[in-house]
Amino acid sequence: MLALVCLCLSQAEEFNGTTYKLSLSDMQVTQSIDGSSFNITIHEKTDNISLLTPDGKKTVVNSSYSFWRGDNIYRIDFGKRVTGDLVYTVPHLGQQLILPLRDNRSVRVVLPPGYTTGDRILGIARPNPDQVTIDKNETVLTWINPQGQVIDVGYYKVNAPEALKRIFALLAIMAVILLLEYYVSIRKLRAISREAEKEV
Repeated sequence: MLALVCLCLSQAEEFNGTTYKLSLSDMQVTQSIDGSSFNITIHEKTDNISLLTPDGKKTVVNSSYSFWRGDNIYRIDFGKRVTGDLVYTVPHLGQQLILPLRDNRSVRVVLPPGYTTGDRILGIARPNPDQVTIDKNETVLTWINPQGQVIDVGYYKVNAPEALKRIFALLAIMAVILLLEYYVSIRKLRAISREAEKEV
């Protein structure tokens, strides 16, 4: 089980990598950039790529699109060097995230508010993240330079382990009741059998 470290992350904290912020219906991807041209390769289509500059300005980005071997490829050329974050949103459902990584950029995964990971039955993160923090009720997992790996994160509601324990306790109580009923029924049948043998 993952040991969670409670830290308060500053909004201004600089993270030079890619952040995947999960919600219950989609995933917002924020990729830090420094250059003039970039490729974004993703499994799902998106039509809302924008550039967030260091001074807080957000502009829609024009890109060329191609589809190759199951990947959606977006080519972006600014014509000059720019710095900031490329931001886009893709659909994401379920409580598992699988990220095949193609480069050595650091990765940060922000789970939906009220969700966590680390229970081997309900969901864990593989490989183990280098850092796990909690920021405003959001669990944040960070991998530093995980080049060539596949990140697999299963997550669940924070109260799910307690609910699972209650279900197991209820099942155990029901099993004990059934065993007692079975034992009482067997004793009654044996008593009836003995009475019948005496009458014969």
